[in-house]
Amino acid sequence: MSTSNATEARFPIVPLTAMSFAAFVYVTFEMFAVGLIRPMARDLDVSESRIGLLMTVYASVVAIVTIPAMMWLARFNKRTIFLITLGFLAAGIVIQALTVSYAMLAVGRIIAALTHGVFWALVGPMAARMSPGNTGKAVGVVSVGSTMALVVGSPLATWIGELIGWRPATWLLGVLTIAAVAVLVPTVPSLPPLPKETAAKAKKKLPWGLISLVIFLMLAVTGVFAAYTYLGLIIAETAGDGFVSAGLFAFGALGLVGVTVATRTVDRRMLRGSVHTTTLFVIAAILGQLAFGLEGVVSVVIVFLAITVFGGAYGALPTLGTTIFLHAARDNPDAASSLYVVTYQVGIASGAALGALAVDTSWTAGTLWIMAGLSLASTLVLALWSRPLLR
Repeated sequence: MSTSNATEARFPIVPLTAMSFAAFVYVTFEMFAVGLIRPMARDLDVSESRIGLLMTVYASVVAIVTIPAMMWLARFNKRTIFLITLGFLAAGIVIQALTVSYAMLAVGRIIAALTHGVFWALVGPMAARMSPGNTGKAVGVVSVGSTMALVVGSPLATWIGELIGWRPATWLLGVLTIAAVAVLVPTVPSLPPLPKETAAKAKKKLPWGLISLVIFLMLAVTGVFAAYTYLGLIIAETAGDGFVSAGLFAFGALGLVGVTVATRTVDRRMLRGSVHTTTLFVIAAILGQLAFGLEGVVSVVIVFLAITVFGGAYGALPTLGTTIFLHAARDNPDAASSLYVVTYQVGIASGAALGALAVDTSWTAGTLWIMAGLSLASTLVLALWSRPLLR
């Protein structure tokens, strides 16, 4: 057998795909309200911005809990903890499906959020340990699940929610969670904690380059979620309510293209690819702004062009971001992954909150202005500060 064939044979595609499917379910639940913000608000008799702020609540819980939880859970087998996180997701799904009030809905989402960060903090290091020498490729395979949540999960949840109600759509996520566990149990290998000597040595090595990456990622994700949280409203106001599901599908479909390209190139061009990604966010925001100033077919075409650019760039971001963080702190992947997750979730919370301020003033287009400014800032941080430190 040739060396290349032997390498391919060792690449754990089956367990990584199982983890990717779990990511698909978790992200679909996290982003559930994006396309159903109006029906959920009407049903619970609250404003649309309050439903959008559930993204802030969810992400805030993740940001607060993740690092302490990962420090405490470091002594346990990663496979076991990974499966337990899906139990919390299932509990959150059940409460959301049965909710009779906004407060109950918030509780359900908080329960799922308690282990969301742990789930994502485990994904990168687990993938890296299962495929040494192919970290970027492995992370890319797992990231396909989160992208597929945008391609299929979010649009399908929106379509089903509009057709039969958002509660039945939530129950379907419960069925998918059970399916995810059924696939994971026989495929993901046992991953015991690192030896104490290795862990102690790793804790002493957190390079300064991570500080610049935290700022880069915080700016990028805050900008993205200021707009993405309210993407359904953006599409509705520029193209019409009937295009919301199609727009979310287009966003996700291009995200799949983005993650595919990132997976194939990330191990060679992680820094350059990240600069290109944040630059595309700026371009997407500008195109979206143009759509708000136009009418009819032209507005529909321009906003879908913006969605195309936005979706492709967003699909690449998690693979690039995770790989850069793991590269910057390669001796301490657990710490790097936890820091990445917390930064990402704080960005989601901040972005959803900033977007809510614009939406509350009936200035939905303002969400795109926020994305443009913060994406430009993140590009400059990465190009001028992070790149010299990490090359």
